[in-house]
Amino acid sequence: MKLILAAPLAALLLAAPAPLALAQGADDFLAAPATGSVSREEALDIARSKGMTRLKEIERDDGKWEIEGCMANGREIEIDIRRSTGAIVKLEIDDHDDDC
Repeated sequence: MKLILAAPLAALLLAAPAPLALAQGADDFLAAPATGSVSREEALDIARSKGMTRLKEIERDDGKWEIEGCMANGREIEIDIRRSTGAIVKLEIDDHDDDC
C-alpha cells in the first residue's frame, strides 16, 4: 500500500516545478541568475584577485563575464570568467594602455 501512494506522490512532485518554469517570461529568465552561477560582484572579486584595480567595462556574454580594467602599474587587463564555475577562461595583460 505504501508503494502505491509513493508513486503518485513522486510523480506529482516531479511535475510541480514545470508549470512554474514555464510561467517565467523570457526577460525574467535572462535577468535571473542561474542557480550556482557567479554573480557580477563575485566576478569582480576574481578580477581584483588577479590585480585589477580599476574597472573599465564588464558584460555578461555567452555564458561568461567579460571584464576589462587596469592594474596599479598602468597595464590593461582583460579577464573572461565562466559564469557557471568561476573558472578563468582568458587572462590577458597588455604592456600599457593610455586609458589606464
